[in-house]
Amino acid sequence: MSGEPESVSALRHRLVHETPVETPDGMGGVTRTFLAVDSLWGALETSAAPAEITDRPGAVLTHKVTVRAPATVQPGDRLRLGARRFLVETVSDPDGRGRRLVCSCREETP
Repeated sequence: MSGEPESVSALRHRLVHETPVETPDGMGGVTRTFLAVDSLWGALETSAAPAEITDRPGAVLTHKVTVRAPATVQPGDRLRLGARRFLVETVSDPDGRGRRLVCSCREETP
């Protein structure tokens, strides 16, 4: 399939799947932390999308992360690769067969 890793060997990055946990902060708000739930093998592809950044043309880096299914990745979760963190924005099953999930992500900066 076009744009999808050809083989299992393409899933060469060991990613930590994290899910958000919200704890009341005692003042009516919440504190959000992320809890590691499992490890996944994945493929990472980076692309740039045109964007307006402070009234100037620029680009925003987006990432497509493909992981082996079954996985419980959902929008709002996070994938971690070493010190890099990727916030999952969308999740899809491109061929509908439940073999791989494709996650559209944006990289978070500390």
